[in-house]
Amino acid sequence: MVDAISSRAVRVDSRARVVRLSRPLADLLGRPASGRRVVLVTSERSRLTVGLRAALVAAGGVWAVHDDADRLRDGLTGVPYDDVDAAAAELDASAVDAPAAERLPVIADAVDTTCQLSVDLTVLHRASHDTSLGGALETLAAAASGSFPTRWGATEPLVHAWDRWVLTQHARHEAPETVRVVVEGPHLSATVTARVTDHGIEETTAVTVDVTDGSLDEAIARLTDALAEIARSSLPTFALVIAREGESDRCVRAVTYPPPNPVALLIGAPSVRRLGLERSTLDAERPVVVVGRPRLPAFVVPLGDAGTSGWNALHRTLEAVGPERLAQLVASPLLQAWEEDLHELDLLHESTLEGDGPSEDEA
Repeated sequence: MVDAISSRAVRVDSRARVVRLSRPLADLLGRPASGRRVVLVTSERSRLTVGLRAALVAAGGVWAVHDDADRLRDGLTGVPYDDVDAAAAELDASAVDAPAAERLPVIADAVDTTCQLSVDLTVLHRASHDTSLGGALETLAAAASGSFPTRWGATEPLVHAWDRWVLTQHARHEAPETVRVVVEGPHLSATVTARVTDHGIEETTAVTVDVTDGSLDEAIARLTDALAEIARSSLPTFALVIAREGESDRCVRAVTYPPPNPVALLIGAPSVRRLGLERSTLDAERPVVVVGRPRLPAFVVPLGDAGTSGWNALHRTLEAVGPERLAQLVASPLLQAWEEDLHELDLLHESTLEGDGPSEDEA
């Protein structure tokens, strides 16, 4: 598994066309930090699965691509490296000059891509026996493309049939360690990360779904409706929806993809209350939709669509919220940041009360 070790790097070479999160690689990436970064070296024809990319990034690892011209570059950013040790070095953006134009590698454009929607969503759950993970993933996948998770696992290939109860028990068994699993289904790839504590369960879902039914704008509308339903039935903190072009198998290749486009932002009830937000606070070009429950309002902020970039709208919204305050609220571990509010306001209990209908209206 390990091909070389230096003072900075643990080098792992792979010649596979599709590089997966194998058990040995997962074990290596899951080891405590040793002062050396894992550098995965592949050819430029290799692709990484969603599960491996997530695990590599979470571990602070690097994907280094060795191209046909015998040059080394970052597989995700395209930044050139002199060698594997340089790839493993922590870059200080303020101290590093931009690479000279003649050093920049020529990176091929992606071809035959598929229209996709990616969602990053964090939900807080009560630490009760009837809490079940994976519900948000099912809701998002069904809304975006009518798909459904079929299998999951901590490593690849995935060997477990999709079962929310079994997944939840796996997370409880591993507590207090953070659990990350990979989930696949027709037209969807995802990771679900869970932290189980005495205060509750923090569940983060990162899913990419192919848009297979209707137009992109229709899929965005269905997905924002799904976020509204999640805000009504559970306790999300934040979610960001991004439209992108990607591979049909949701893997990532060392090529240049069209720029992603943020299309919707959910500011969940805990965030609204903690930040003291009002709908009028948000500087939005499009109507901000109030969702959730009457006592626990949340906001869905439309950003972009198939023909409009959402970056300016996202930047304006984040400025209105307050970037520094926002950074504190989304810092890990979330349950620590929210503990005082969850206790004082009993938000996790409130989110399960019966009799509250959805509260939706538009400005």
